Amino acid sequence: MPADELVAVDLPSLEVLRGRWAAVAAVTTALGFPAVAHAVGRDTWVWDDGGGNRARLTRRPDGAPSGELVAGAPDWWLPPLRADAGEVSFVLGWDGAVWWRAAGALPGGGVAGLPVDAGQLYGVVDAYLEGVADDQGLGGWRPPWPAVAALALAGPRLTVGGLADVVGPLRADLPAGVVAARRFMA
Repeated sequence: MPADELVAVDLPSLEVLRGRWAAVAAVTTALGFPAVAHAVGRDTWVWDDGGGNRARLTRRPDGAPSGELVAGAPDWWLPPLRADAGEVSFVLGWDGAVWWRAAGALPGGGVAGLPVDAGQLYGVVDAYLEGVADDQGLGGWRPPWPAVAALALAGPRLTVGGLADVVGPLRADLPAGVVAARRFMA
């Protein structure tokens, strides 16, 4: 990819991002919010926090479609964008080693509220758990940081026990959360 037309972005590897996305999918699905983070088939991951932050990661299909998307971007970036009827703020691509984006600033300096670092992961998980804890009369309960970190490391292979360590005393559908995480398997 031409460096003058695409810019390298400092984000974790696809595998680290997969683990964090799967962990959020497990927690939010278990709590009754399955639309927040989920996988659609093997090739698409969806993020929608309900507050205007949306993202979709689409893995490269076999075979390269033609058409120009952004100067210097590979042709395969185009079909997922054409399928999105909403406004596109940024486009990222993973080449197996580095994330790339079309030139221009990322909105708000971030990536659509995605849990791209450990602090953001904990913040997203904690926010959903805090809301449900308040609804269930367990306000003040917070997930232990080591349990959230372990959940992200396990990613799509997380267990009911690992999810229970994060969700704690809250009423939640833990098996549904595990199924949501498993959908992120490669």
